[in-house]
Amino acid sequence: MSGIEIEKLVKSYGTVQAVKAIDLTVQQGEFLTLLGPSGSGKTTTLRMIAGLEKPSSGTIRIDGRVVNDATTHVPPHQRNMGMVFQSYAVWPHKSVYDNVAFPLAMRKMPRAEQRPRVNRLLDMVGLPSGDFGKRYPSQLSGGQQQRVALARALVGDPKVLLYDEPLSNLDARLRDSMRTLMRSIHEQLNVTSVYVTHDQIEAMVLSDRVCVMRDGGIVQQGKPPDLYERPNDPFVAEFIGQANVLRIAASDRASGTVRLGADLSLRVLPENWRGRNGQAGQLIVRYHQVKLLPSAAQQGQSNVFTGTVRNVMYLGDRLRYGIDIGSGSQLVGEVVTGDSLPIAGERVHVELPAAHCIVI
Repeated sequence: MSGIEIEKLVKSYGTVQAVKAIDLTVQQGEFLTLLGPSGSGKTTTLRMIAGLEKPSSGTIRIDGRVVNDATTHVPPHQRNMGMVFQSYAVWPHKSVYDNVAFPLAMRKMPRAEQRPRVNRLLDMVGLPSGDFGKRYPSQLSGGQQQRVALARALVGDPKVLLYDEPLSNLDARLRDSMRTLMRSIHEQLNVTSVYVTHDQIEAMVLSDRVCVMRDGGIVQQGKPPDLYERPNDPFVAEFIGQANVLRIAASDRASGTVRLGADLSLRVLPENWRGRNGQAGQLIVRYHQVKLLPSAAQQGQSNVFTGTVRNVMYLGDRLRYGIDIGSGSQLVGEVVTGDSLPIAGERVHVELPAAHCIVI
């Protein structure tokens, strides 16, 4: 069974604790992403799994084998892992074919046995050997070099594949195609994978499960739809997708209501309640879940109120607008371009559907 188990993993640099006693299990064949901003501890965690950093304390097991604890540190080349780096890390003086074959050559595998493996991986990443095998990295685009790095990481049939922000240096179009390729390859090979990124779209597209990290700890983990639809922390709500985070003046879980400011009362469904009864907290509503209603809509209806449009931003496929709802609060909403569009200064009817209001 090729999984990863992490127990009470700590990494300190002097008095600074970069990773704070995290526990994490990655199942066999799972694609797990460590998502967080710079300084959250995600890359340090990955490097400890790889063996490139020694933990200050804690235990790491791979495939049931201890590779790190108080008395053990298995070096990287003995962990049967592949790794794809942000900087590609391909050998400039070696051809595409020889770059991919390098791990096999290090194992002294006969060249006749290497050839079918290398050719298979080059085909899989879209760089068939007949067209690309004899080229050198200087003759390739950044996206093609990253495909070479991916093929090289996979050619040795690793138990675990690690990705250290591999798409950061690519433009938006190449990132999109590489995400599709990596997900496709994962579904074909089913290699246990750990991916590090600060890009929420990469995390959502690629992952079976996402761990959101901040300040050296895991804030929340789960499947991408769960994190997006049911965040349990304002940081998660804002980091995955875009959300309004509104201060709650008072709340009553028994009646399922919260109050914003002096007089704006909203209903929240029981399953969307993360707070304690009577405890002021925060209300989370995604931008696209803020609904503008026709002018004929009447107040008095649950979770419907009026506000004033303060600003409008054109974003191509959608329009983003800010609405003043009183008591110093402002909502941000989005509508698809071409729908009935709000105008700055206009009074509008707004609905925050109870099904999409989350109390934290």
